[in-house]
Amino acid sequence: MLIYAVADIHANPERIEHIRRTVSVHYPDVVVVAGDIISYLHPEKTFAQLNAMSLPVLMVRGNSDPGYIEKHFEKFSNLASLHLNRVTVKSIAFTGLSGTIPLPFRNRVRFREKNLMKRVYPMIDSQTIVVVHPPPWGVLDQVMGRFHSGSKMVREIVEKTRPKLLICGHIHEAAGVKAIGRTTVVNCSMPATGRGVMIELDQNLTVRCWQLSEKLDKQT
Repeated sequence: MLIYAVADIHANPERIEHIRRTVSVHYPDVVVVAGDIISYLHPEKTFAQLNAMSLPVLMVRGNSDPGYIEKHFEKFSNLASLHLNRVTVKSIAFTGLSGTIPLPFRNRVRFREKNLMKRVYPMIDSQTIVVVHPPPWGVLDQVMGRFHSGSKMVREIVEKTRPKLLICGHIHEAAGVKAIGRTTVVNCSMPATGRGVMIELDQNLTVRCWQLSEKLDKQT
């Protein structure tokens, strides 16, 4: 399976064009958008552009995506929300959590997180791909290379459920690929990566990633 992961589009026309062009060149099986899809207003145009690529586009909301946009997903046949929802593409299960609340030097998905964690745990196993907006605490989450600002809840979910892959964004300057134990963590924020990250899972579900720049592909 080939997954094209992006985050922090913010309805930027150039970023949307990069996504469209990358899909037309690499033919991924699915596009995953890890939040901050729109820019507060007029979500229909951005969603229509993503839907027009004619492949599954799985999304969670970020801090710039108001809750009401969830209803817009239902209008488009190729779009699906992963928030507390398990979606299977080519036998691979995806699930996720929407939202981010930026706090000084850290982020939360919700102010009241315990109930959210109880609901998402049964949806995750060792082969699941989890999509959230904020990175896990301590991994790909440094602001200006100095301060950790990830989510401790996301870190706890990874350590307790050990999913195959976690896709996130939010901290633009911390884009990259790292691991927490057996879980590959991908911060695919577009402002830093240019075109996001391509993720390949082979028949043994081994994860291989390469970062896509605006001019050439950099394999990592």
